[in-house]
Amino acid sequence: MDYFPSTSSFTILLSFPILFLVLAITLFSFIQSHKNVKQYSLPPGPRPWPLVGCLPTMLRNKPVYQWIHNLMKEMNTEIACIRLGNIHVIPVTCPNIACEFLKEQDDVFSSRPETISSYLASNGYLATVVSPFGDQWKKMKSVMATQVLSPTRHQWLHKKRIEEGDNLVRLVYKQCQESDQDGIVNLRFTSQHYCANVIRKLMFNKRYFGVGMERWTWF
Repeated sequence: MDYFPSTSSFTILLSFPILFLVLAITLFSFIQSHKNVKQYSLPPGPRPWPLVGCLPTMLRNKPVYQWIHNLMKEMNTEIACIRLGNIHVIPVTCPNIACEFLKEQDDVFSSRPETISSYLASNGYLATVVSPFGDQWKKMKSVMATQVLSPTRHQWLHKKRIEEGDNLVRLVYKQCQESDQDGIVNLRFTSQHYCANVIRKLMFNKRYFGVGMERWTWF
């Protein structure tokens, strides 16, 4: 009895050479496109893992800033390159190099990375936070400086901040007077409520969402 391969098996066998040919052409094109590009050497740094970079090493060594400082001290360098995923982090300990970063090369290092997520979230880089350095970023910075974070706007909301400051003093005084507290003030609780009430007062012109608890109506 003769056996003839089915059409699906023949298609699968034929797809492997085609797939290999496509991958070979893509790889060759990628190598040729990057062949003439001048590759600049990066600052010294630890050998990264594939894909994740130095993330596993960073997570094992806490605190991170101390690990970076000790690493640069061991390598005897004032500038290093640490790859976290696909992002290169450049720590600097020399004041002269830091001045070059912040003054001479400010337009290069102040720009945000261009990613698809930031592009979609900002509707084509129309926002301020995720927009790369350029004309749009300069326009949004001017709007933020003159309309949102201006001294006039700060003075306009001064009364609301003073009102919340008075409420804060009243809360601390009330906690000191309560018999079950023994004059002890919970700073974490007090600061959290103060910051939350200031933000709500400035944004929504009310101190809490909803009706609120009767116990804290005096706060």
